[in-house]
Amino acid sequence: KWYGLSIDIEDRKRAESQSRALIDAIPQQIWSGPPDGTIDYCSDRWRSDTGLGLEELRGNGWQTMLHPEDRDRVLRAWHESVLNGWFLARGVPLRDGQGRIVRWYGTNTDIEDRKHAEEELRRLSGQLLQSQDEERRRIARELHDSTGQDLVALATMLGQLRDSIPSVERKSRRLLSECKVLADRCIREVRTLSYLLHPPMLDEGGLEDAIRDYVDGFTKRSGIQVELEVSPRFGRMKRDVELALFRVVQESLTNIQRHSGSLQAKIRIDRNADDVTLEVSDKGRGISDSRFPSGVGVGIPSMHERVKQIGGRLDVDSSSRGTTVRVTIPVND
Repeated sequence: KWYGLSIDIEDRKRAESQSRALIDAIPQQIWSGPPDGTIDYCSDRWRSDTGLGLEELRGNGWQTMLHPEDRDRVLRAWHESVLNGWFLARGVPLRDGQGRIVRWYGTNTDIEDRKHAEEELRRLSGQLLQSQDEERRRIARELHDSTGQDLVALATMLGQLRDSIPSVERKSRRLLSECKVLADRCIREVRTLSYLLHPPMLDEGGLEDAIRDYVDGFTKRSGIQVELEVSPRFGRMKRDVELALFRVVQESLTNIQRHSGSLQAKIRIDRNADDVTLEVSDKGRGISDSRFPSGVGVGIPSMHERVKQIGGRLDVDSSSRGTTVRVTIPVND
């Protein structure tokens, strides 16, 4: 004999259908699967974005049919054609009472528009930095070639005028002497400003010579002793790379002078076959919230942006024992 039972599951099936329709209406790709990393469920959004159904997504599946010599090439072409876009993937594990993962649930969010906006912002930021550097170079040249030369001529004429006044007219001679001292001071300040805007040594001798020259002037102006360590045969690099690294050194030393309270600093520049590393460190107070309520000063985001434009990475390590600014740039020969 057979004995059976029929249960009305109309409500349950309707609830499952409504739940699936709700999931498919979500603008993210929804997926889930067992702990082994395979997928046994994906939403309609996933299928519409990739053109693949659940069977094509299960495990390696069709990949096992590829010849070993063709596998990498075919998979690369498949990824470029099917998943040619940017997605933000998130996965959340479901664990049992012993903490073991029994299932994964996740979403993939299309961020293609956001990535395009970030790339456009990065391009505009690079153009802005380039315009700023060109304007600095132009102003520095004008200060050096025009204003500076006029001040030199003025100081010379003041000296000649003072010498032409009889020694008995002490008041007039003293006044002209003071005027010449003031003119000489203006000449030094204009030359310093011109150099800070754009050091000519950077174009003529390269990064190493420009930093050595800058460090000498910085020590005289600030009283901070700077140790400079450069790897042998450092050589020249691309113009934009040298300028970016010089600006990082310039901004870092300025921050040390203004905020750290340290009387010592160290610059280390190393170059090997893989990358270029720049470190600027001090033994000061570090970066505190009281001096930078928003977390960082204006100069640090500027350094980040400059380094990003040349394909590098900038890290800032700060504590009560000091601060280290580190830049790493891959070498592209």
